[in-house]
Amino acid sequence: MKNQESRYERARKRVKDIQDWYRHLIVYLVICSIYVAFNSGVFDNGAVSGYIPWWSSLTMPIGWGIGLFFHWLYVFKGTLFSKRLKHWEERKIQEYIEQEKSESAKFNKD
Repeated sequence: MKNQESRYERARKRVKDIQDWYRHLIVYLVICSIYVAFNSGVFDNGAVSGYIPWWSSLTMPIGWGIGLFFHWLYVFKGTLFSKRLKHWEERKIQEYIEQEKSESAKFNKD
């Protein structure tokens, strides 16, 4: 029973992560569209106040897009990363246990 509940919770968390990613994508598309339209002069009849380099309007969409890509990696390819992280954690735990055993054995010998 407990095993089935934990599977359900993991599946529920996975579905929530996927929903959150799609929300993130929608917000990204809406905000970046407005941002690019604003910087291209759509809202002020093409008048741009001051000199703004052409690439400056792309900095936010590109930076946020990189963050969105990493979010996608975490949600859809995360099992690969989490397995590696879990193996690393287990190795570190075993390493510390062995280190503590050797230190206590050395202490008990003296």
